[in-house]
Amino acid sequence: MAGIRDNQIPLYKKDMYKAEREGYQEENTYYDKVFKVKTSVKGAGDKSYQILGADKLVRHTVDGQSIDYKAPVNGWTFYAKYWTYSSGLTLTFEAVEDTVKLGNVLKDLAMTWGRQNRYAKEEHGARVFNQGGTLLGDWVFNNSYTGETDSSGALMYDSEPLFNLTGNTRSTKGGGTYYNSVAGLDLDADNFETLYILHTETNAFDERDQIVTNPVDCLITGSASLAFKAHRVLNTTGVNGSLPGGQLNDTNPYAGLINKIIHWRFLTDTSSPWYIGKQNSDNFQFHERQTPKLRFFRDEDNAGYKVSNMLRIGTMIKNWRTWSRAGGTSA
Repeated sequence: MAGIRDNQIPLYKKDMYKAEREGYQEENTYYDKVFKVKTSVKGAGDKSYQILGADKLVRHTVDGQSIDYKAPVNGWTFYAKYWTYSSGLTLTFEAVEDTVKLGNVLKDLAMTWGRQNRYAKEEHGARVFNQGGTLLGDWVFNNSYTGETDSSGALMYDSEPLFNLTGNTRSTKGGGTYYNSVAGLDLDADNFETLYILHTETNAFDERDQIVTNPVDCLITGSASLAFKAHRVLNTTGVNGSLPGGQLNDTNPYAGLINKIIHWRFLTDTSSPWYIGKQNSDNFQFHERQTPKLRFFRDEDNAGYKVSNMLRIGTMIKNWRTWSRAGGTSA
């Protein structure tokens, strides 16, 4: 070809963005089904403070008893770091000049980057679950960024792993002790009930150890066989064996407790855990700091061209109670 004019480059970029979006939408994503996605965020990261708010009401024992005024109590501090992901390719001067339809080549590249952008977001979100039981933590939980230090390091805000077992309880600001992971639970009716009660009753307390609602509407697993089991446990209805486990009942007490069963292939823990929790909760946030930024520009050093792709993402976890785990790596 005769060469690329400067005014052609913006046209190539426009076509690349369209192709990137097409590649991104080829398959379903699940990070946005599990996390609450937030856009229009700025800076190198984000920070949020927890205010525990008012204490319990005090019963008056005499007429004219004075109100006991107290200052609001601070809870935990939550952070999100915006991690940068990038990829780039070089195109030689000769390759560009000899390519008859450069626009098609750039569209094909952008299409594959659309897939890779989706993979990056899926892997980042799933890593929160895959590494959630690691006793020493993981970089995905280390949300220190320029000007802010996450004092909990590579662990959760309370210096515990996201998923902790009964032998490694975590403490609230009120002094209560809790766990949200149970080892060795296969997915059957009895074990679903065990985890459901742990989530909605045992752990349904706030940081002051006062009763709250801890909702469940979703079950996720990386195992196809467990996903099928979940459907049998939660959706079996009718006479003669409707209750999962073989009893002769005409009702299934677990029917309707879960609205969404997700088979998330990016969950890679080989011990095949399964999780129940609240999808799109504000307590589990996925921040999209920068949507994919595609560049196509001339390299003046060698008269060739470069193509690059960058995005910035991060997570902010504000409540370990949002998801409970059965099985998985011990923690």
